[in-house]
Amino acid sequence: MTSTATPRFSVFTPSHQPRFLDECLATLQAQTCPDWEWIVLLNNGARWRPKQLDERVRVEIADGIRGVGAAKRRACELARGEILVELDHDDLLAKACLAEVGEAFDAHPDVVFVYSNTAQITVDGKRDENRFDEAYGWVYEDVDVDGQRLLQALSMAPTPHNVAYIWYAPNHVRAFRKESYEKAGGYDASRTVLDDQDLMCRLFHVGDFHHIPRCLYLQRIHPANTQRDPEINAFIQRETVALYDKYIEANALAWCARRGLIALDLGAANRKPPGYLGVDRQQGKGVDIVATLPGKLDLPDNSVGLIRAVQFLEHVPAKVPLINELYRLLAPGGMLLTTTPSSDSRGAYADPTRLAHYNEESFSYYTDNQYRSSVPEIEAKFQSSRLVTYYPTEWHSKNDISYVVANLIAMKEGAERCGGLLLV
Repeated sequence: MTSTATPRFSVFTPSHQPRFLDECLATLQAQTCPDWEWIVLLNNGARWRPKQLDERVRVEIADGIRGVGAAKRRACELARGEILVELDHDDLLAKACLAEVGEAFDAHPDVVFVYSNTAQITVDGKRDENRFDEAYGWVYEDVDVDGQRLLQALSMAPTPHNVAYIWYAPNHVRAFRKESYEKAGGYDASRTVLDDQDLMCRLFHVGDFHHIPRCLYLQRIHPANTQRDPEINAFIQRETVALYDKYIEANALAWCARRGLIALDLGAANRKPPGYLGVDRQQGKGVDIVATLPGKLDLPDNSVGLIRAVQFLEHVPAKVPLINELYRLLAPGGMLLTTTPSSDSRGAYADPTRLAHYNEESFSYYTDNQYRSSVPEIEAKFQSSRLVTYYPTEWHSKNDISYVVANLIAMKEGAERCGGLLLV
């Protein structure tokens, strides 16, 4: 039986294993807000029908669909509600979940995505005691959820860095406006893992995220979880970094724009990307500010949200004054994205205009107090977001010309905690 009324919430659940679907339905029927529909997309031969009929439940057989991205995309195509809510087929919602999500969207009309804290439960629905390493930013608290004492993980802030890595990204409950979902392009049907990270990054470009500081979602941990498969988990670890590389700059630009902060491209002559003010020591196409670094730019402290320095740092011999000036400009949590010829290869020395040399270890002086203490002139304090040495092409590899990518987050008072080790 199908209801003709348009619900506010469309909860969607693709499933190839119906074992826990009756529990999912019970958690929906217990919601304090009854204005929902539940779209269950069964694939890979799974079959299920509710023990108790409910006109709000819509079941579709989709055995021809392969991959989680395609399954979620199809489920969202069927959705009629204005707010889409993801519910995994083995998880549960707190009774107040939908009501609180609705209140959050009402209170923040510009927000496109709402998320909460999460508690893990065992296969039989009991408290799970597993924790991620708190040195990487995780905070845990005991919490009562519908009469059960659980251990909740506090979801991290929606920073460009956190959204770009699935490890630190907003966890369940995940809810988004259907209008924003469609504007972002929806789930990528080609994705077999990390469909959620990919979608969240694109939603982050559309608008702001809002965190509800309550535990509204219970995530079941058991041997059949996708990430428990060693081969799949290894693929996930590689892919999350690939998606980070794809999206981090656009994430940071969107964050800047919503906060009225400047984005600077250093050495911008003839190659400035859209969205930046160009800085160079001489006039040219794309140059908006003529200045010679590390001289002080005519911009206020904390006025810049993103600095792009692609093959720039190596042309400024005064390394510490340069990094100090860039740090001065950056707002709390702002990002410095750099690509520099690595001194671990011969490419750093071939060009006579490359007067300063960097490798991965060079950036530890700005991200680690132990290193920084040996150079008292260093004022900059950063957290590492990404640090890697790579060869852009096979030609670069054959000719031993590698580059070091160092993406750094300005650690100043007011900066939101980003996931990962914090050594400043």
